[in-house]
Amino acid sequence: MLIAKSKSAEEWKTIVSAISTIVEEATFEATSEGISFRGMDPSHVALIDVQLLNSAFEYYRCDGSIRFAVRVDEFLKLLKRAGKDDSIEVSIGSTGAVAEGEGEGESNMERGEEVTAAEEKEMVALASDENTLSIRMVNNYTRQYKMRLIESTSSSTPLPKISFNTKVVMKMAQFVEALKDVEIVSDYITMRCDGNTLQLIGKGDSGDALITFKKGDEGVEEISSNGESSATYSLEYLGSIVKAVDNAENIVIEYSTRMPLRLEFKMPLCRIYFYLAPRVEG
Repeated sequence: MLIAKSKSAEEWKTIVSAISTIVEEATFEATSEGISFRGMDPSHVALIDVQLLNSAFEYYRCDGSIRFAVRVDEFLKLLKRAGKDDSIEVSIGSTGAVAEGEGEGESNMERGEEVTAAEEKEMVALASDENTLSIRMVNNYTRQYKMRLIESTSSSTPLPKISFNTKVVMKMAQFVEALKDVEIVSDYITMRCDGNTLQLIGKGDSGDALITFKKGDEGVEEISSNGESSATYSLEYLGSIVKAVDNAENIVIEYSTRMPLRLEFKMPLCRIYFYLAPRVEG
């Protein structure tokens, strides 16, 4: 059984929006540590690794290790119905998912919140249906949805074993604007760094774009590089993921010459890593 109650649906919206940029179906894994997903797009160009930590929840219970699969667009539609001030409960009965281990379960109550025995009994009852994910939103009134789970077809996706030569930490808003600047002229972006300066370069039929960030610039926390690094990536993939996670405050950019890019989106209660293969120029 899985029960996850939180004061807001924003973390759920963020991670499911991020997942929706690369896959149509997603298999989540829930453990005592939280709820996670790792998957790759069909073309094997992009990979997302996300985790919603148990500390993100007002109440969290997971009996053993549970895997459950959903259609991402349907899940996201339901989550978007949650208002800013709505609390949300996501639950699933033990018969509605693949249980990979047995345990007594674990509850996590943060920030001094208390869940009464009656409230816990009500949440357990909500989670008792077979093969469904139950979602309840509460504010001035209560809304309850039941979404049919699907059969998981995903396999284990390992993380790339990569050493990155370049690391940049900056405000998310600045990176988003820089991508928009390059998108005006190109479908691809070249990142070039020498340890003191990060250049974002776009070249197209209509012209060129060059955006430069230097150490000490406002909003730039770190620029470091072991030698010069240069690689080119798809703006279609980058634009989609940063739009989905635009509420992150900071972003960590790591890459090496002609190697995959890794983005880490800094958020208080969930972590999101996004890997993107470089463009291979013929």
